[in-house]
Amino acid sequence: MPRSRLVACSVLVGLALAAAVLMPAAGAQEPEQPRTVRIAVNGYENNITPFNVSFAAFPVTHDLMHLVHDSLFWSQAELEPEPWLAERATPNEDFTEWTVELRPGIRWHDGEAFTAEDVAFSFDYYERFPELSGRYAHHVFDVPPVESAEVIDPQTVRLTFSQPAPQFPIMPGADLPIIAEHVWSEIEDPGTVDEELPIGTGPFKVTEIEPDERYVMEANQQYFKGRPTVDRIEMPIVEDPSAAFQALRAGQVDQVTRNLPPELVEQFSDAGDLEVVEGTRFESTQLYFNARRAPWSDPAVRKAISLAIDSQQLVDRVLLGQGRQGNDGFIHPDSPWAGQNNGHETDPRRAERVLEEAGYNAGSDGIRRDGQGQPLRLEVLVSSFDPLGLRGVEQVARQVRPIGVEVVPVALDPATLRDRRQAPEGEAPTYDAYLSTLETHAHADPDSLYYFFHSPGEGKGFGDAITGWSNERFDELSERAATQPPQERQALFDQMQSILAEEAPVVVLWYPDGNYAYRSAAYDGWVSDPGQGIFTKRSFLPGYANTDAAGTVEDVGESSALPWVAVGVAVLVVLAGVVALRRRRTADAGEDWDG
Repeated sequence: MPRSRLVACSVLVGLALAAAVLMPAAGAQEPEQPRTVRIAVNGYENNITPFNVSFAAFPVTHDLMHLVHDSLFWSQAELEPEPWLAERATPNEDFTEWTVELRPGIRWHDGEAFTAEDVAFSFDYYERFPELSGRYAHHVFDVPPVESAEVIDPQTVRLTFSQPAPQFPIMPGADLPIIAEHVWSEIEDPGTVDEELPIGTGPFKVTEIEPDERYVMEANQQYFKGRPTVDRIEMPIVEDPSAAFQALRAGQVDQVTRNLPPELVEQFSDAGDLEVVEGTRFESTQLYFNARRAPWSDPAVRKAISLAIDSQQLVDRVLLGQGRQGNDGFIHPDSPWAGQNNGHETDPRRAERVLEEAGYNAGSDGIRRDGQGQPLRLEVLVSSFDPLGLRGVEQVARQVRPIGVEVVPVALDPATLRDRRQAPEGEAPTYDAYLSTLETHAHADPDSLYYFFHSPGEGKGFGDAITGWSNERFDELSERAATQPPQERQALFDQMQSILAEEAPVVVLWYPDGNYAYRSAAYDGWVSDPGQGIFTKRSFLPGYANTDAAGTVEDVGESSALPWVAVGVAVLVVLAGVVALRRRRTADAGEDWDG
């Protein structure tokens, strides 16, 4: 079957009527068969609460979370937010206060009413446990820091920030899962809650958890956005990517949350029982330098390596052409915050000049030396379960060898890799560089540049855990941008990305295309959110899902946790795609963000 793109709601009412005619005319009608979709998830995320995020299911950890939990707004790619739990949010003149009016009639999975008390409690609780909820809570205690959450009435809450928060409906409004006060107020240590079934307001209730084996979810029939389009989701944990796609090809699962590897796209596209859709992904694979360790602390060395890397060649050879070359300014080119003059400069001759002018001369073996006579030998840590990443580092080694830099890939299992990156408290890490994959949140969150690259320091983002790089001008610009309204931020972001391009604490190797495969006969209602992919809650909601095109339920036999699957660690890949979201103009001060 040729590759195709997802489209919105193809109407097949005629087929539905024909099916109805063919039903038995005499006697009682057969009960409608529940629709079950089997989705292979690449990792176990404990009991799917914001306080036990392991990122084992990366890059769909957040999407898995939001099947069960809801946020105040919805905005997968941090574009214009759509009211969700909130009906509207109104800022004061300087954006330091937001008054949020909630949608009435919402209930938690256990039947308790959802109120403003839950929203206020959520912000307070996240702030109490930053070490357990960093994926979400950094938007509460970092940027923008929340000073207070005040309940005005059962359906209204006022949030006060210590600095202007013009992007609140996007961050944290469209990201932070709201939690139930009546559940979590009794829990002193949320890190210990890893066995109980989670309680959310989302479209699906978790009914069964088999650790490291599978999740089972059932539709929330009273969901405020409408009854979900499937009744049950079975999610076997399949850590080995090849086993996951083998299961899909054999009909043992209906969809895989991973991106389809480049070498399988044509094969799966030609399979008669599978559909392959493509689209843009806000994902990247990049090389991070340890900017606290000589000689990688020298921007001349980092920039020279960046200049020697031919990222288009990497796309062609590693991704088989299914991607785009990296931007020196880091941000994905399709992100609304991408710099105006982004791109990647490949110039090996300039790279050699940069190194020579900085005093790095070649030895008899062709490898350049620093002032202490040590060779420029860069060890790059890469996950042994990331075949594309490992292949990419091997290609980088070939590309930079002619300028006198030796690159050595060091393949480690993910746990060992994390340990190598983490230094004992008070000490600097000793690795040279590492390869990492980031997903939508990193490229579409307008404050991601601050979080990742601001100089390390308490309350200053994650820079210490990323590269340890420091630049005073970048710090100044990122701090200013965090408090500016959207229309004034882009010029600051452009300058920040220019600094990243010049100093090269990170080199983005590629942005992969998104290719996702599924069994259309089992379910064909998938839709794609910009930059994210098809595995989102909106693929299962009326008014969003491609419900009229959904395939008929067929007898797929007994469900299985796939005990034959080999245990491994997921390749860090991301689903993504292109379907237009409802776009709204950014609200001026005093205007509502509403539906």
